[in-house]
Amino acid sequence: MPFEGAPPQAVGEHLSGLLADGEKTLFSVATDVATDGSYGERFFVCTDKRLFVVSPNGEAEGALRHDAFELKDVTELKTEQLVGSGVLVATAESKRVELLQYTNSLAADFTKTAKAVTEFVKESKPISLETLRHGTDRKRCEKCGRVLPEWSDTCPKCVDKGMVLRRIAGYGLQYWPLLIVAMLLSVSQTVARLVPPYLFGTLTDEVLVIDKDLGVRRHPEWLLGIVLAMLGTHALMLIFGAARGWLMVWLGGRVTFDIRAELYQKMQELTLRFFDQKKVGGLISRMTRDTDNLYFFAVDGIAEITINTLMLIGIGIALFIIQPRLALYVLIPAPVIGIMTYTFFRRIRRLYHRLWHRWSKMSATIGEALSGIRVVKAFAQEPRESGRFRRDAEALFTQGVQVERIWITFFPIIELSTVIGSLLVWLLGGRMLLSGEPGAPTLGNLLQFQMYLGMFYGPLQFLGRVYSWAQRALTAGERIFEVIDSEPESYEDPNAVAVPDLKGEVEFKDMHFGYEKHLPVLRNVTLHVEPGEMIGLVGHSGAGKSTMINLICRFYDADEGEVLIDGHDIRNVRLHDLRRQIGIVPQESFLFSGTIAENIAYAKPDATREDIIQAAQAANAHDFIRKRPDGYDSEVGEKGGRLSGGEKQRIAIARAILHDPKILILDEATASVDTETEQAIQQAIQRLIKSRTTFAIAHRLSTLRNADRLCVLKEGKMVEVGTHDELLQKKDGEYAKLVKMQSEISRLKAIDG
Repeated sequence: MPFEGAPPQAVGEHLSGLLADGEKTLFSVATDVATDGSYGERFFVCTDKRLFVVSPNGEAEGALRHDAFELKDVTELKTEQLVGSGVLVATAESKRVELLQYTNSLAADFTKTAKAVTEFVKESKPISLETLRHGTDRKRCEKCGRVLPEWSDTCPKCVDKGMVLRRIAGYGLQYWPLLIVAMLLSVSQTVARLVPPYLFGTLTDEVLVIDKDLGVRRHPEWLLGIVLAMLGTHALMLIFGAARGWLMVWLGGRVTFDIRAELYQKMQELTLRFFDQKKVGGLISRMTRDTDNLYFFAVDGIAEITINTLMLIGIGIALFIIQPRLALYVLIPAPVIGIMTYTFFRRIRRLYHRLWHRWSKMSATIGEALSGIRVVKAFAQEPRESGRFRRDAEALFTQGVQVERIWITFFPIIELSTVIGSLLVWLLGGRMLLSGEPGAPTLGNLLQFQMYLGMFYGPLQFLGRVYSWAQRALTAGERIFEVIDSEPESYEDPNAVAVPDLKGEVEFKDMHFGYEKHLPVLRNVTLHVEPGEMIGLVGHSGAGKSTMINLICRFYDADEGEVLIDGHDIRNVRLHDLRRQIGIVPQESFLFSGTIAENIAYAKPDATREDIIQAAQAANAHDFIRKRPDGYDSEVGEKGGRLSGGEKQRIAIARAILHDPKILILDEATASVDTETEQAIQQAIQRLIKSRTTFAIAHRLSTLRNADRLCVLKEGKMVEVGTHDELLQKKDGEYAKLVKMQSEISRLKAIDG
């Protein structure tokens, strides 16, 4: 628990003699940075009269020293962000005092601390321990104690490899009848492989070798039968192998399809905070390369592991039946191979994680460069992007070479160990044969034994190579399951309030939010919007306008305070009901590859052609659409690349009109179009906003004249609220300054123009 009502016992005893009569401790919070900047523990203690910073005394082990500040002298407590850490700073008697330092893992705790103490000093707001604790109990890994990623309940450092393998196998167990058939085919193929060495030994001893006592061959009539039996077993082995291969290709492909489909569906359900932390190229790599590695392992790896494991068991039994003493010699290299394999695989696993990280980074670079290819070409930065790719590709090449060289070094050593075992059998078995002692092997036995031995070491070596596939598959599985296990948006929360017919009432109540919790973007925002009211959001870039919209859509949840929809906390409203009744016209409209009609009907796929045309007419888009050769069936190209900016914007408005939302969001809907197109769009917007609660962000303040109210944001705080005329009357007001600044810019453009 980061916040405690009283400090730890040692700290409390130290302070007990310092507190005045009636002075009450409100709370304490620990930091993880010592006075010298190293990792260590210090405590910030707040009483109703003073602030204390208590530190261990390095000169006297176990002793404590303290710094105290009178609350009446403190005018503000705030946090300042450093690289990898932060500082808690007090302003006391117009002087800036650094109280303590903390790592970023505790940044959210100290942001809350600074806010609570400042409100306590300035506004006499009581400090509630429960309020401080709210939202600060971050999830930690039960094994290592690391803070878990906000989007996942899985610790990347402590993933259970066995669990990953069991989960991968679980996808295949859905098709258990086919798995049983595949297993029977594998057993049959293994049995067929074990027969030829036995037949060869029989051929040597019973057909080809002359009996010394009788001077004749024992069973020459068996020759044709044994040769035909060898041919038959080889044919059966190939048939069983081909049938198993056909089956495993389907099973592996199906399992990969199931995983890929679940992964893509999960990506659609994840929060925007997850995508803020991940690069698109890296996620694409998980969808493609990682799932491909699972496919190859499922098709070839699992089958070969099964076959070779059965071979090891069958051959081991055969060796002990043929010659128990020689079979024991076979085991001599086994401990060496086991120790080397264990040491090797511990190292190679770490290298594979690094290799996959390089793959992900290179994929992200490719995706980013191709997505922004227009910007790259506009600024003639092709050489720079090529250089960036070459650096990532070079790092991937270096890591890949390191991994493959380790494999190449490992296998010759293993092979040498197996050769030594084989030579021991020839040496010791040959001596036994030549000695003629009782129980000595025959020549057929020895040849038979050596054939089985070659087959025995082969699977041992192959299982090492299969481990390479397994490592790739397990690493890929970890990356895939990291996404699948991430916390989704609660579309179907059974306890959520169903609101199938929104009225459009929106309220912000003392709301705070930051994309990074220790770096707030919005502070103390309070606003009540009636159904059907149009609100204009105004302010400099970075003031928090788009962030307010993100919270209304519940792309993110408020860190403190509430966002209410029709009187319900937005976090308790069914997400499907909420999003279904919100329409967005962004600054740069995104269109999907397909036809114009498909894009207009994106939010309402069952719309008729007549509905689509009516929406396009209302958006002033019908005229330019019908002039195209294919009309509404014209392809828009990737991201709408075949249309102009104004055309894409009007299609986006038509999409919103057809969607018929109760809450409409216009995010700089006319910022990137010319004046003539803007007039057409403004006419469409006027039709669109009727009877809808509307939030509008506009670059040109003149376009918000008709808003019922304007909300002016500055540095995350709402500093002014009123109509256009009311705010202009405040000559020194923030809105009046913005209007004046924009007017001067327009005048300068007119003079230069």
